[in-house]
Amino acid sequence: MGWIIIKGMTALHNILRDDNLSGSHGWLKADYLALGIQLALLAIGVAFIYGAGLEVGGDLADKWHRQIAWIVLGGVLYAVTASVDYHFWCRKSFYSYLLGVLMLLVVLVFGRTLNNTRGWLRVPGVGFLQPVELAKPLTLLFLAWLGTRPALRTSRLGEWLPPLALFGVVMIPVLLICLQPDVGTAMVFFPVTLALVFLTGFRKRWFFLGAGIFLLALPMVFMTLKPYQKDRVKVFLADPAQKTVSFLGAVLPKSTGERLQAKLTAFLAVQEGGRKRDDWNAVQSLLAVGSGGLSGKGYLKGTQHVLGYLPKTIAPTDFIFSVIAEETGFLGGSLLIALFAIYILCLCRTALLARDRLGCFLALGTAVIFTTHIFINISMTIGAAPIVGIPLPFVSYGGSFMLGTMLLAGLAQSVQIHRDPLPEEMSSMASGEDNEEE
Repeated sequence: MGWIIIKGMTALHNILRDDNLSGSHGWLKADYLALGIQLALLAIGVAFIYGAGLEVGGDLADKWHRQIAWIVLGGVLYAVTASVDYHFWCRKSFYSYLLGVLMLLVVLVFGRTLNNTRGWLRVPGVGFLQPVELAKPLTLLFLAWLGTRPALRTSRLGEWLPPLALFGVVMIPVLLICLQPDVGTAMVFFPVTLALVFLTGFRKRWFFLGAGIFLLALPMVFMTLKPYQKDRVKVFLADPAQKTVSFLGAVLPKSTGERLQAKLTAFLAVQEGGRKRDDWNAVQSLLAVGSGGLSGKGYLKGTQHVLGYLPKTIAPTDFIFSVIAEETGFLGGSLLIALFAIYILCLCRTALLARDRLGCFLALGTAVIFTTHIFINISMTIGAAPIVGIPLPFVSYGGSFMLGTMLLAGLAQSVQIHRDPLPEEMSSMASGEDNEEE
């Protein structure tokens, strides 16, 4: 045990030595607008988790205490990550990527199944840990490092090698996550990979080819889904598909319209012997958001989650936006979306100000991951996307998700703090040498 403590202290000293730390003056370069928005979003999340617990009681009453504990722990992780030069983290990114893959393998063997997904590990004294949330920033680190390697750009394969390498790296965690199965979370990895591929200089026409292949592959992907996952997609498609078929039936020949209606009915039909399709959460979430009106019912005056229509197990996590929209209305929901929009713009500004391509990749990758989460989460609460279990950054309840979110935010802040070139890098630029770190 003593040997482990000594090794741990040595490793911590190596991380926090002067050439890695930004120093106290480095935080003067931090993006305080982004930091202020993060604090505001965290406060909003705690306030509505507390409100939901106060109204509902039971196990939910203590969740806001645990959320604050996770925020404090995530804040420490954020401060350390932001203080250390992001080049240090990227130099170790291959090992962090392996750690993320290893955790995803371990959870498949020893993990606990919750909500139809084998994605949680029980950690003594901590509770349940969801490795996939930590795998996102760990994979982004390696993707950013790999995408900026000069060897990829100068290889004989030309423009094909960077996208092949990036997609090859990301497919390993994606496949492991799909085996849990957690297809919704696995989807988050693709937008960020596409964004980084675009930054490598890949030709735009190949994106259209890839989009076409993706659309053609969708039916095959649908067939591999679990029954409850297919139900979620069918619930989302039922109303717009029915309206589309009704419209086509009015303009097409009668026989064609009848065939389309028959095919749609067969697609949406519940399998023989199967349970009735569960669209409860989607309907109740939409009712909660709609019932808020312009200014909402008032803080601590929501009814959908209090009366149990919106289940209390999901109200503070994936459907926290429904609670906020019900109690603060369109104005409160719009304010929350505006805060997220400004924060994403801050991340994009950090990417533009980064001192090298590596920092640009990290900051923009973080922005894309957060944007994907925000877009999917809010869309599914208002019926604009299938329910896939994607939390809302900084706001939703969850320990693993909070740690992963703060780690991503810390990496982006590190790019902002360390945006000025080092003396040796300035010398390299002055001499016309390639200053990309090998």
